[in-house]
Amino acid sequence: MICLLAALAVLYAIAWLSPAIGLEYREGANLMQAVTGHVETNPPLFPWLLGLLALVSRQPQWLKLLPLLCTVGWLALIWRLLEKMGAGRACAWTMVAIAAASPAVEHLATGLYPEMLFGLLAIGSLLALLDERPILSGIAAGLATITMTSGAVLIVACLLTLVTYRRLRAAVMFLVPAMLFASPWLGWYMAHGGMPAAKLELSEWSFLLWKNAVWLAAAPFTAMSGYANLYPGLLTAVALLIVLIRRRQFVPDLFFGLYCIALVCRTEPPLYAFVPVLPLFLWMLWRAVRGGRFRLISQITAIGLIAPALWFGAVQALRPTGWSDMQKMFAVIRANTPPNSILMGDLDPVYFLNTNRTTFRGFTPDGFRTWYAPPRPLVTPDELYATIPAHHIDYVVMAPDRDVPEAASYNDSIEALERGEQVEPVELPALPAGYRLLRVVKRPRLPLPGAGTSR
Repeated sequence: MICLLAALAVLYAIAWLSPAIGLEYREGANLMQAVTGHVETNPPLFPWLLGLLALVSRQPQWLKLLPLLCTVGWLALIWRLLEKMGAGRACAWTMVAIAAASPAVEHLATGLYPEMLFGLLAIGSLLALLDERPILSGIAAGLATITMTSGAVLIVACLLTLVTYRRLRAAVMFLVPAMLFASPWLGWYMAHGGMPAAKLELSEWSFLLWKNAVWLAAAPFTAMSGYANLYPGLLTAVALLIVLIRRRQFVPDLFFGLYCIALVCRTEPPLYAFVPVLPLFLWMLWRAVRGGRFRLISQITAIGLIAPALWFGAVQALRPTGWSDMQKMFAVIRANTPPNSILMGDLDPVYFLNTNRTTFRGFTPDGFRTWYAPPRPLVTPDELYATIPAHHIDYVVMAPDRDVPEAASYNDSIEALERGEQVEPVELPALPAGYRLLRVVKRPRLPLPGAGTSR
């Protein structure tokens, strides 16, 4: 156990000490919302808390304390919840160890992502419900909903649990604080378009549900190993079917089922959103195999999962981030552009926060087009060409942006603008490969040759 704790401490410390922040677009968008206070389509609680920390300092390690501390609290509550639901001490520690060693948990715990705060609040709500504290459970469920909108199913699951057991007074005591926190955000969310999947055609819906179901079935293996493979999904589906037939447990299973339905309906891969309920999934499997002839095999398998998880976690923590190259790009922008210039770049929050230049992304991402639609350019020269005069863009930034799925199409579209003589390179000292700064050519607007195409 001491060796495991030491290995986990080293891995988390390496990831926490990394200065890279915002290289994945969602992470930069959360920090941008925290610093500016501008309400986006993301639920507000995590950016608000991040904004409080940013008032003290914007040092990456200081900001990363929020998700890291949430992860520690989440693991502690998971241990208490498992013991409350009948797991032995050894079983609870094993589940917590597997969760802590998971590369997906390490990634979320050392980045500016809301999932671990959601996990802390969701598990806290379930634990308070089992402790017969409906008001506290309702507060936690409401806060979970304004951390991740999918948390609304937690309110439904807890309410159905209380009503099923005919505890109507407790149901009212739960519902009032839950809706007090959740209803303003849910109302704002619905007024500003609601769930993106609601705008899809029926044929698109069917493909979305199928693709997400396949990804969701593979999510436990991917989260624990760091290796994306769809084949374990079949085993996951069979195992869950056995659990639901043989050893159901109303409180966690209802929330887990409703939450998975919510994840299947999102227009983005469900892997990271699944991580907060990973221990509940492990507990469901353990209930089915903890007795009988499979007991010893399941114990060995559970313990054996920790070693590969640590290996993949180490590979992930030691992977080059490219942050030093980005810092060179930031320095070039600050030295070669006027302070009032307006930029266009794929990672617009990162450029704004590190150069203090107003930055636009140049296009509106579409989750369905990015992850589910047939292969085609995710960004076109037409989109960027229209953005330049609309926002009075002065400079365009190119970077590899390997963690952004639209990066390749984005850079191809900029090169198309360069061939059309709408932008021109700025003469600069040597930059790392793939990094460029281009100046917008101020001239009457002409049709772009080959507009709508991308190399």
